[in-house]
Amino acid sequence: EGDEGDYPPNFKYIDPSYMVRGVAANTADAQFCSLLAAQAVHGAFSGFTGFTVGLINNRTVLIPIWMIAGATRQVDPKGRFWNRVLANTQQPPLA
Repeated sequence: EGDEGDYPPNFKYIDPSYMVRGVAANTADAQFCSLLAAQAVHGAFSGFTGFTVGLINNRTVLIPIWMIAGATRQVDPKGRFWNRVLANTQQPPLA
């Protein structure tokens, strides 16, 4: 009992393509996250469930989860949108 030999080894492979890469948040990111968090709490205290908070046309809005999960979107890793993400987050390319 309590011996290290009692448990078989457990190995997990984590596909590197699923790893989150990022840089430390700057002041604007921190303020934006604080705004979204406050609006999420406001929505929950108002009795809403099944929503997330987003920014649309410079207004914070409550978005039903079913609207977001209804369709899949894909990002072209060689496209302009992804290159802008990499530039804004100061990340190196994936490959």
